[in-house]
Amino acid sequence: MISNTIELYVGNKIYTGWTEISVTRSIEELSGQFRLGLTRTRTDKDVPLKEGQPCRVEINSQVVISGYIDTMDRTIDAETRTIVAEGRDKTGDLVDCAARYKSGQWRNAPLETIARDLCQPFGVSVVWSVTTQTAAKPFRVWKVEPGETVFENLAKAARHRGVMVNSNAAGDLVFTTAGTERLEVLRFGENIKYINMRASWSERFSDYIVLGSSTAGGLWGDEQTAHQSTGVRVDMTDTEITRYRPTVIVADSNQNSDESRSRADWERRRAMAHGQPVVVEVVDWFTRDKALWMPNRLVVLDVPDEGYTERELLIVQMELSLTNDGGTTTKLTLMPAAGFDEPAQKESTGAGGSGGSGGLWY
Repeated sequence: MISNTIELYVGNKIYTGWTEISVTRSIEELSGQFRLGLTRTRTDKDVPLKEGQPCRVEINSQVVISGYIDTMDRTIDAETRTIVAEGRDKTGDLVDCAARYKSGQWRNAPLETIARDLCQPFGVSVVWSVTTQTAAKPFRVWKVEPGETVFENLAKAARHRGVMVNSNAAGDLVFTTAGTERLEVLRFGENIKYINMRASWSERFSDYIVLGSSTAGGLWGDEQTAHQSTGVRVDMTDTEITRYRPTVIVADSNQNSDESRSRADWERRRAMAHGQPVVVEVVDWFTRDKALWMPNRLVVLDVPDEGYTERELLIVQMELSLTNDGGTTTKLTLMPAAGFDEPAQKESTGAGGSGGSGGLWY
């Protein structure tokens, strides 16, 4: 196997020779993460790295992380010095830090504009990879709640527009939808080292009940009165859950029965996907096309003996690792793509980030 080159760039210096590495990227996490480690003799010179430094991690000249060193960990005994550097993409600051913007609200602004305004002070660029008109529809009013982080605010807005928000290897904030690009087939004897299949009912329910309201005379808080609002209730079942396990979802905006049904269906699909994850460890960091494994791509899992015959699944998370014992491997967490196809939600015009709803009835 060809030796892989792992490089940490800090300023105009390159640090190599790392003996352990872990890089994780997920479509359910805003920021990619890395952990680099090496062990030297105690008399060797220390590595002059500090927390807070801007950095970039590359593998065979392919960028996997662009951000900052969060933590430096040094362990020293009588003979050795172990150094571990941990960090995240630039978008890690969006997870940690409060959202702040002028008056604290926008009028008639699309999600992309709101994101650029919130991300600009952090030096984070925004990539808009969505083509639907619904996603680009301006919000009549959008607000920042006190104490809300940038990620919390934008994730809430993204749900209203039916899109996902995560990051890329360049540290940009990315708005996207579930991927459709297919990479390759995964099989034992070709690229699979092991497979772990998990099935759980802990987050799945027998009945998904969506409660909301449908307006008859405009948006709540505009021209509508309580007498013009009609209660909406939609029930949807998961027939695989054979005992009584109901859940109630309270819509935070006005929606009719069709929209409530779409929401209930998505809640069910999302729960089914997370209740049946498959983790596959493959033998290298690279696909057959010599590209690094990355999330939000499709693979075909072909392990008929375990119930997966050419089944198309979405890479939700990937973890590249290098250890003394295991060599270079990649763990891929796979789920059905349908669990990530979230329908857009209506906005309303009351108080709060997206406004309040017009009342709910059971």
